[in-house]
Amino acid sequence: MKRIFIFLLFSLFFEISYGQNVNEILNKRSVKTDSLRLELQKYNIQDDKVEYLQNARKVLKSTVDDVLKLEDFNNKTLQKVLMKPLTEYYDAFNFESNKKIINTLRYGFENKEDFINHYKASEALLLGKLIDRQYQALIDDSQRVIDEVNMYISKNLKRLGITIEEYEKLSENDKELLEKSFK
Repeated sequence: MKRIFIFLLFSLFFEISYGQNVNEILNKRSVKTDSLRLELQKYNIQDDKVEYLQNARKVLKSTVDDVLKLEDFNNKTLQKVLMKPLTEYYDAFNFESNKKIINTLRYGFENKEDFINHYKASEALLLGKLIDRQYQALIDDSQRVIDEVNMYISKNLKRLGITIEEYEKLSENDKELLEKSFK
């Protein structure tokens, strides 16, 4: 129970300190992940880690729903069996605290309220990781585009016998004229 309490405090510290509750955090993070997902689709960016985290969230939601349907909620064995699909996404539920890796996957709750609160916090943590990874995918793709443009310019300048330093010293008009001769 102490670990659950520490986890809840750690994962929600910043948001709660600003007067938000877990549901507000989940709603804001869900909206953010959805908008970033659309941005990734817009630029046709595929990222395995983003997909992994999105799948982990889907499995989390369906697993939590299944556990909440238990009539004998105190049956720890049934909780464990129903939580089994999440083990495929074990790493998605890790977070670091005091230089230790802690996993938020738990079972054996005494009541549904504790279970719901724990897994809402876990989902908030997961959404935070997803948002970070989505931003990183956008940054990586932007860097890839910049690198490709720089290689293109570099290749063409080399072909024309002009150094990058000479190119940088040109006026914008001269650069545009020169770029027309690029292949």
